[in-house]
Amino acid sequence: MKNNSNYASNLSYNKIKKAVRITFILFFTFIFSAVANGFGQDKVNLNLKNLNILQILDEIEANSDYKFIYSVNVFDFDKKTSITANNESIKSVLDMIFDNQLDYEVIDKKVILKKKDKVDVASEVEEEVIQRTISGNVSDSDGNALPGASVLEVGTTNGTTTDFDGNFSLELENDSSDLEISFIGFESKIVSSDSDNISVQLAVSESSLDEIVVTGYGTQLRRNVTGSVATIDNEVIENRSLTSAGAALSGTAAGVFVSQNSGEAGQDEISIRIRGVGTLNDSRPLIIIDGIEGDINLLNPNDIESISVLKDAASGAIYGSRAANGVVVVKTKRGSRNQEAVFAYEATIGTSEAVKLPDVNYDPVYNMNFKNLSRTNFGGDPIYSPAQIAEAGAATNWWTDPMNDLLQKAPVNVHNLSVTGGSENVNYRVALGLLDQESIATGGNYFNRGNLRINLDASPTDKIEIGTTISLSRSIQTGTQQSLNSSNLQGPQALGVQLQNTLGPRYNADGNYAMITTTQAGFNVGPGTGRNNNMGYVNGDYYDVGQNINNILMNAYISYSPIENLKIKGTGAIRNRSTNSRQFNKMVKNYYPDGSFFTAPGTFRFRSRENIEYFTETYFLTADYNIDIGEGNLNALIGYSQEENQVTNFYASRDGHLTDAVQVLDAGQPTNQLNNGTETGFAVQSYFARVNYNYKGKYLLEGNVRRDGSSRFLNDKWGVFPSFSAGWIMSEEDFISSISAIDFLKIRASWGELGNANVPNFAFNKSLSLTEGYSFGGVIVPGVGQSSLGNENLSWEKTTSTNFGINLVLNNGLGVDFDVFNRETSDILFDLPVNVLTGFTSQYTNAASMETKGWELGLNYSKTFGELKIQVGANISKAENVVTDLNPGISGGENDRIFLSNGSILGEGYRPAAFWGFKSDGIFNDAAELAAAADHSLMGSQVGDVKFLDITGDGKITLDDRTDIGVDVPEITYGFNIFANYGNFDLAAIFQGIGETSFQGTFELFKPDAGGYNTANFWADNWTPSNTDARWPRVWAGQAASPSDLYPSDFFVWNRAFLRLKNLQIGYTFDTEVIPVNSLRLFFNGTNLWTSTDFPLIDPEVRTGVGANELYAPGQEAQAGRAPYMFPQLKTMSMGVQVKF
Repeated sequence: MKNNSNYASNLSYNKIKKAVRITFILFFTFIFSAVANGFGQDKVNLNLKNLNILQILDEIEANSDYKFIYSVNVFDFDKKTSITANNESIKSVLDMIFDNQLDYEVIDKKVILKKKDKVDVASEVEEEVIQRTISGNVSDSDGNALPGASVLEVGTTNGTTTDFDGNFSLELENDSSDLEISFIGFESKIVSSDSDNISVQLAVSESSLDEIVVTGYGTQLRRNVTGSVATIDNEVIENRSLTSAGAALSGTAAGVFVSQNSGEAGQDEISIRIRGVGTLNDSRPLIIIDGIEGDINLLNPNDIESISVLKDAASGAIYGSRAANGVVVVKTKRGSRNQEAVFAYEATIGTSEAVKLPDVNYDPVYNMNFKNLSRTNFGGDPIYSPAQIAEAGAATNWWTDPMNDLLQKAPVNVHNLSVTGGSENVNYRVALGLLDQESIATGGNYFNRGNLRINLDASPTDKIEIGTTISLSRSIQTGTQQSLNSSNLQGPQALGVQLQNTLGPRYNADGNYAMITTTQAGFNVGPGTGRNNNMGYVNGDYYDVGQNINNILMNAYISYSPIENLKIKGTGAIRNRSTNSRQFNKMVKNYYPDGSFFTAPGTFRFRSRENIEYFTETYFLTADYNIDIGEGNLNALIGYSQEENQVTNFYASRDGHLTDAVQVLDAGQPTNQLNNGTETGFAVQSYFARVNYNYKGKYLLEGNVRRDGSSRFLNDKWGVFPSFSAGWIMSEEDFISSISAIDFLKIRASWGELGNANVPNFAFNKSLSLTEGYSFGGVIVPGVGQSSLGNENLSWEKTTSTNFGINLVLNNGLGVDFDVFNRETSDILFDLPVNVLTGFTSQYTNAASMETKGWELGLNYSKTFGELKIQVGANISKAENVVTDLNPGISGGENDRIFLSNGSILGEGYRPAAFWGFKSDGIFNDAAELAAAADHSLMGSQVGDVKFLDITGDGKITLDDRTDIGVDVPEITYGFNIFANYGNFDLAAIFQGIGETSFQGTFELFKPDAGGYNTANFWADNWTPSNTDARWPRVWAGQAASPSDLYPSDFFVWNRAFLRLKNLQIGYTFDTEVIPVNSLRLFFNGTNLWTSTDFPLIDPEVRTGVGANELYAPGQEAQAGRAPYMFPQLKTMSMGVQVKF
């Protein structure tokens, strides 16, 4: 590890400068070299005898890069002929076989065959017969032209095809005939010919079988996919008006669960899990954006075209060690060839507020009496005297509703502008996005993000394709809270429930911040406690914090096809993410009733700054070959990739500033100044290959293998990860195709092995600290000491996955996808505790094995009823986890289990991070119940306390009666969605939910009196001698003051199952005949509008119970179980407009 920030800065700058130079050279190279190749100049050699026209066209396609698009009505394609061509142009060959009866239009290597306009010479001397001609334009739902679309006069063989701009002209045989318009991948439409000029928009086909699915290093038709892949298309994403791209997955795909752990502006803390938790390590999936690993939360949702989720080993194995927890593949929007420039603008303006706030009693008299009861129940003295309680009852100027002052309704505005288009050899899309969001925390907290994305592709020659993506984003967050991390101890929800708020006035007679004393409060307040006058947060007087994140992604590719069906592609990319954070602690006077004061939030001013730089270089080289072999098709891919990552950090701070107005570092005193910096990094090198074989369009095979090398291991750097899958499209067999109820039926199976190298860099090494102190003659001198054990035997964590699935589409519009899966993870990398005699607390090792079993079901149904079109989708999945093996060599605990720092357990036969405690059976309502129960004397239980169950059956309650009492990771997740169109109206609704999921709150509101907090209302029904049939036990004060609290039990484990309307959007699209734009749509959008749950106090989606810091939510360690400290989720309502022109 290096300690040289200048070196790091120069290195990053030089790399960025070099990459920018290369990117712009490529950019301008392909712009100026994009030239057309003449259709009439490409040559072929043919010697064909007695073949029909279709067979001849197939031969031309096989010997050139051209493909033919035509209507079967424009010529007799069954006609047989012979042809010999020696180095003849393709145009000449076509003229020969069609006897000059057809015209040809070439668009991006696609040749549209059209009838020539015939001139009847005899008409010059005969009486002229006037026939009606109808013309028009065909486009998709976004207004993009569809060249080569078929236009057929219904009831005849008379037809034509659209030209480059989607235009057509057809002379009708019958003046009153209707027209049938069709195009591959779109729904056909029959339109009236009442008008001589018509415009037709075709909708994408509802059948998803021909949908292109983005997979690892390529694409596949959905019908041919043999792995488990879920897709979310552009329409679903656009109908949600999102501020965070990660939220696009919520409720839309079976086996994929998305939780948003915060509503703070700019701090969504989106968590994505695929098929539950598959490791004790980090369970986050790999995120791939346009082929490069990225951060989905920095992506503008408006730039996304589609998202594919690769859920099993077969679909994700090509990514090797990165894919053990699944892969989310994001494809961003790009332009189309031969497309006129289309400008699109979208704006939304709305407001946000907290979805749910704690149900707390703020009445000071009630709280004083309750706190007294919690002490007298256990023989203590009351802390509030009758005089204090009487004073509280008579007070008229005390703070009555602190939460209302600390939280607000806040505005959120989103603007997106893009231009998309292309010529014959170039396509492009340039997009700009702006997000302006104010926090619901008062005091002046704001988040702004700007995104710029340029996607550009070109074909300089018929064998070369080149392109680039440039993505820039900058987010600026400013605030007055303690920090920008929503999990901090001074978030608005935590501040609002502090008891000192309601035990006195907000301001004294002079208008200054008033503060009660510790004696008046009954608990410690004032300096060093974090308990100050919280109006300082309302007015933004205590802190000045900020964070800027600059993210740059630039990649460029070049693809070369030296021979037919072979494509060699090279890609280079850089990612640079710079995070600059700052904090300034002010000094604001809080006055006691006697006129004395202290300063808050601390006794001195303090300024800190931190800069973290992440820099990644990625290179890919692939070769893709496709060939028809008999009645089958073989596709083979081989590739090489290399990735290098570097992270640098610099931190500096000073205190002793003389005024709040001057906050720069140099204005502080050098006495306590601090500066430090670090540098680290890792590299991954990989070789991979894939083979797909499709026989007769119904028998499918795929094999993948990847060899990864990681710098994070010393002796076992390389891992090999194979996978195999197969599919059988049974609906192509005669015995199934004859069943009219079945449109499509496929069964598939897969097996594969994936890896994981997610440990800290250089964890195999013994690390040294340069700041150790040693005593020589009573004098402490600096020195060097070992700071970690290291483990040179660390090796790959391995995950073996098996999947069986079925895909069924019925002719009534119902689609069914069902999967059963099993995932076994071994050699799990985990930081295990070690014997304290080593001088260390833990060591990374290959610690354990676990198994995940489950299933998932997806249903989709679409139907059209006149003008009403409905699409309904539903999904549900179940994933059960269990630890199957734990390193038996652990020191300091039982051989088959260890206890984590938060009290949960890791043990063989138990769910990972399971809550550990007693089963309960209500409370002891009277002495008779206590006497009749198993012996609770070891627990010290009395009447009014929680009754524990005797699991061992020995007649007494001991620690051996503890067991697994819940886990905070949902096993069942589900969602459903509804999309509807009626006339110009559209509606989209997306729901997400989880089944029974445990929450074990251990602090604050989930305790009757944790000290210094207002009381949650549910504690009102507590056991007293006069209320023996109570819901809750006798109340206590502080931590572990009652057997009910000292010994964790399922009595205080809540079920946080919920169903939530994640998004609702209602829109209206205007007819554009009288409006000078291509399309105009207005919409209402709502987020988190409705929730059904029995979970008390806080939002059920926010995961903060015991265990939240393990396996699931990195960065929230200090707040596990501390529910009120989490930032509330947001309910947002907005109006928006979408326009294209």
